[in-house]
Amino acid sequence: MSELYQLFSELNFLPLDEQKQQLERLAKKKPQLAEELASLLTYRNTKVSALIEPLYQTLAEHEESHTRIGRVINNKYKITKLLGQGGMSDVYQAKRIDGLIEHTVAIKYFALADSSNTALNMIKKEAQILADLDHHHIASFIDIGHDNHQEPNIMMEYINGMTLFEFLNSGPSEEARVRVNQTLTSAIEYAKSKGVEHDDLSKSNVLVDINGNANIIDFDIAKYDQLNKVSYQ
Repeated sequence: MSELYQLFSELNFLPLDEQKQQLERLAKKKPQLAEELASLLTYRNTKVSALIEPLYQTLAEHEESHTRIGRVINNKYKITKLLGQGGMSDVYQAKRIDGLIEHTVAIKYFALADSSNTALNMIKKEAQILADLDHHHIASFIDIGHDNHQEPNIMMEYINGMTLFEFLNSGPSEEARVRVNQTLTSAIEYAKSKGVEHDDLSKSNVLVDINGNANIIDFDIAKYDQLNKVSYQ
């Protein structure tokens, strides 16, 4: 399924004629995969999460995500609790345990990966996007980590707050809504200026922090304009 997800992510952004050519080439090598991909691509204007999450909902309900609690990342951080779980990733809170400083981070694992290598490739893509972005209202990248079970992950800034969905359902004032809208717009426009366009922004991958600011925390579905990515070429 991870191959299907990866191909959908790539072809979904192509013009229809080029998309058709890619499907025809794939059909000669892997006809069943091409058929499944063509079916998904009929929903090209639908958010990816709306397609992926139902496929994994049953699996997610039975997955023992809590088994990662207690794992140690990079010999420094210990996972303390599950923060959130979706169709594509699981996010945990972890605290530093080496005694040098007190520090809390967020740890993200990719739920769609069928192997450590697949997970690492997905992680490297999102980690590079986060590393290239420096904005007050976009979660900061800290490191790519491996836990003591050799499972790779992304270590990110921990943001204390609630999801945008929870915020909107809490009955916020007009002033609070305006502040969230302004900070979210600022983050989106900054990302676009760096060649990154978030194609699956939803109420669950935006957090409203304790100061009332919106923060984008998830870029695993994003278009990246390579022409604008010049900082490390």
